[in-house]
Amino acid sequence: FVALARPQAGFRWEETHRKGLEILFAVDTSKSMLAQDVKPNRLARAKLAVEDFLGKLDGDGVGLVAFAGNAFLQCPITLDYDAFRESLDALDTSTIPRGGTDIAAAIHEAQATFKTRTASEKILVLITDGEDLGGEGIAAAKAAAKAGVKIFTVGVGSTTGELVPVPAEAGGTEFTKDASGQFVK
Repeated sequence: FVALARPQAGFRWEETHRKGLEILFAVDTSKSMLAQDVKPNRLARAKLAVEDFLGKLDGDGVGLVAFAGNAFLQCPITLDYDAFRESLDALDTSTIPRGGTDIAAAIHEAQATFKTRTASEKILVLITDGEDLGGEGIAAAKAAAKAGVKIFTVGVGSTTGELVPVPAEAGGTEFTKDASGQFVK
């Protein structure tokens, strides 16, 4: 930003460089994020929370990673909050076609993005409702920490869980079942 300095007589423009925060939001877009134990559903609630957080920022870079069975950089780190909002609004459970919850993939995608950045503070806010089905999340988090990435996790959903809704072919809603025919919670 540009600061106005006041010398003894007149004015002089002086440019200063600020290295602010760079925050990547990794949002779980798996089908379980459609559960309605938080209203209107987990994914919508997560998007609203990110939007609220965005309203408190001023001059910090933000980016967006969508993840489910793998991860994708939905919005590169930017200071254009309107462009970020468009990417956030576009998130849905079809953003990542591969099902599951691969937390390590989200962390790896964030780390790859941060490698090209020069900010002094690199922050990943990981928003999910599920367990790490890929099983490598802890190892990925440790590697990211060594690279200087701070990770904050936000859980979405109730402690009791909820059935996972899916649109029925004939209309209406069905609920996800596992291989043995039991409802998935």
